[in-house]
Amino acid sequence: MPAYRPWPLAVGPCPVRCGVGRVNRVAYTRLRIDELVNAWVSDHDTPFQIALLGVFDAGPFLRPDGSIDVLRIQRELAARARNVPDLGRRVVWTRVGEGRPVWAAEPSFDPAAHIGSASLPPGADLAMWAANRIVRPLDVNRPLWRAEIIDGLPDGRFAMVIVLHHILADGRAGVAIAGSLLDARPDTVPMAPPVGPVPRLPSHGQLIRERLRRGLAAVRHVRLPTVEGLARLVRAVKQSRDTMAGFSTPEPVTSLPRRVGPGRTLVIVRRSLQDVQRTGHALGVTVNDLLLAAVTGGLRELLHARGDLVDGLVLRTTVPAATGGPGQVMGMLVVGLPIGEPDPLRRLALIRHATATGKTRLRATGGDVTKLHLPVALLRTVVRRARRFGSSRMTLAVTDVTGPTVPLWLAGARLVEAVPVAPLVPLVALSAAGMSYAGELAVSVNADATVSDLDVLAAGLERAFTELADLTRAGERLPELSVPRARTLSLEHSS
Repeated sequence: MPAYRPWPLAVGPCPVRCGVGRVNRVAYTRLRIDELVNAWVSDHDTPFQIALLGVFDAGPFLRPDGSIDVLRIQRELAARARNVPDLGRRVVWTRVGEGRPVWAAEPSFDPAAHIGSASLPPGADLAMWAANRIVRPLDVNRPLWRAEIIDGLPDGRFAMVIVLHHILADGRAGVAIAGSLLDARPDTVPMAPPVGPVPRLPSHGQLIRERLRRGLAAVRHVRLPTVEGLARLVRAVKQSRDTMAGFSTPEPVTSLPRRVGPGRTLVIVRRSLQDVQRTGHALGVTVNDLLLAAVTGGLRELLHARGDLVDGLVLRTTVPAATGGPGQVMGMLVVGLPIGEPDPLRRLALIRHATATGKTRLRATGGDVTKLHLPVALLRTVVRRARRFGSSRMTLAVTDVTGPTVPLWLAGARLVEAVPVAPLVPLVALSAAGMSYAGELAVSVNADATVSDLDVLAAGLERAFTELADLTRAGERLPELSVPRARTLSLEHSS
């Protein structure tokens, strides 16, 4: 049987030697600004955590009496986690004078301590039950992840929930880390973990000395601002201003909640990825545009069922967009969802125009607020205030990531379903996340527990996908809006 090899997509920064002097060198890296931003926006009721809910065929782990060998599943998962370096890192939070927090290997790392188990209560809905497990905050003084094996499912299956803090990974990197815990073939055997001493965590004295050393080196090599550097700063300021301009007017008041409490509800819609791509190709739009249109259709049905006035209604969502730079995806589109438009093809055309225009603007200004080159304390204040202001003027967040195109396995147990779960943020009680896996597109809608009629939105979302596919098969095409169409900027599903 072949040796274990992680699903090939590198994520996260590699540790470097940053010690002081000739002895007691410590391996660590400072957190990047994009990672710090994801620490600043997290709080107790809305921890900034992403998750993957997977359902497996339990065949290899079934005992003769039909029960599932959960302990063996945990051992197999722990064996693979030892070979994923990002899962053995933790953040060392710093104090005044020590510089930015740092990533460092956890000397006492034991992956088994991050893997728990639970049984699905009889009659419970897996998605809703899992959503309320996912929202439990991670301990930020340990490696920023956990996994849970869930038995009690019907049809000889078990589930797994993998939770990662957004400091550790964004959606793309999170999919890669989760994929590295699984196997490309059913007969894979994990490699033995690397053997060797793990450096001690950096002491406060080492952090201060290292920061002073770097500060002195920076002073010795200080240069006057270059034209190129000033241009980058101007572009970053313009991008930040343009993004906030998307929130220039208040969001319409609807019956959707604003307060986000500790409870969650979650629904899942599944579609054939081939069918969705066929519809997109016929209409000249991306999968991401189709997802936004389907979410718009679902919201229209939900609000109509609640008695809200939907005529002319436009609600804002944010959509992450990769700008090609290193680190996490921090570019953001602000898209108006035309809830009040009754024609599904015109709704989609309006969304395509909005995303294309937003991508053009994002490309022209280049980058995100993390490139403002402000002092960290000032940037933290800017980010937190901008987040709260923006959140008060949007209704939901939508994200879409590309997952593995072929099936994955855990020690011979096939992963049959994979569902992403995106976090909520204060004042925004809805988020939708789409992910493709082995020919299926799974879309989850995560919401505050007070949204008790989320199934209405899910049914509307599914009908919107079906309606667009049916119109395409009937030969219908998007109406012309008499607006220029922009070139494509990288979103996850651009096909």
